[in-house]
Formats: sequence, structure tokens, C-alpha cells
Amino acid sequence: MTNADEEAFATMVREHWSYQLVRELADERLHLASTAKSIAIRDLHPKARHHFLVLPRKAIDTLHELTFEDVQLLEDMYQLGRQVIQSMRLSVKQFNFGYHLKPHMKRLHLHVISNDYDSPSLKRRHHWTIFHSEVFQRHEAVLKELKLYGHIAERSDAYILALREGPLRCHVCAFQTEYLPAMKKHNALHLNDH
Repeated sequence: MTNADEEAFATMVREHWSYQLVRELADERLHLASTAKSIAIRDLHPKARHHFLVLPRKAIDTLHELTFEDVQLLEDMYQLGRQVIQSMRLSVKQFNFGYHLKPHMKRLHLHVISNDYDSPSLKRRHHWTIFHSEVFQRHEAVLKELKLYGHIAERSDAYILALREGPLRCHVCAFQTEYLPAMKKHNALHLNDH
């Protein structure tokens, strides 16, 4: 890389929206907790009452860059997520842990999200589908696939788009709709049950 290329890349990291998480990693004020391998930060646009991210210090952007060597890294990220939940005096059972296939943001990140999915930041239908379809790969499934094959298989763009644009499915019952306001109203019924 020439100096001009390095400077152009540095500018992109400083300014492009897709590098927001990389910038947040550099801001220690946003850190909830950290280990030698990973850092937990609050999601600035939470899709549930409790939503934070665990990112590796290692520069990995997607699941598809992972290798056998990263099994311990994923385990470290998961354990850090559990520690943050416990520090909040919440139950790990209230949370889902997972990664998105084909995320728009640079730097691999583990979502640690409470299973209420109650948030004013949940504004678009894909905000629902990316957590309630196979776009959201559970931590356990990713770890199992990585241990078994040494990599995470890529899914086609068409497959991921179909999931993102598919029906909105309730995570508690069989309810399904095409409209986010209807799903949020339905979800509120489950929240009131508790």
C-alpha cells in the first residue's frame, strides 16, 4: 500500500458509516468491559431494552474470515457478554447471543440482546427480520460450524435478502405479519404477559 492508499483508507475509517463500530472501539468511554481479546460496547441504536455488542480486538470484519484459530476468540467474546449481563444484575436466560450474516457494519460483532425486542430504535421491518430469521446466527451454531469445518459457509446474497424481506415472525408464538406496527403491537402482548 502506498502512503496515498493508506491515507485514503484512514479517511474512510474516520468518515464512512460502515466503520462506525471500529471508531467506537477506539473510544474507551463507550466500553462496558473488555478482555485481552475483546471489547463490549453499548449498541447506540438498541433493538431491545438491553442490547450491546462484543467485538474482537483482532481486525475481522465478517463470520467468513474466521478460522479454527478463532474458536477461543469467539468463546472469549461470549464469556465477556455473559460478564456484562451479570454486571447488570440480569439473567443470561433473558438474552440471545448471535451474529448477522452479511452485516453492513465493519468489524465482526456478537449481538447480546434481551429477548423482549422492545425499543424505539426498532423502526424498520428488517430490524425485526435480522433478529428473527436465519440472518441471525446463534453463537452456539456459529461456534459448532467453526469447530466442525474450520470456517463459516457463505450464504448467497439472494438468500439473505429473501430472509431480510420475508414475513415478520413472532419469536414467542406462531403469529406472523408483513407489517412492523402489527408485530410491535403483538409483541407488546407478550411483554404484558410477564
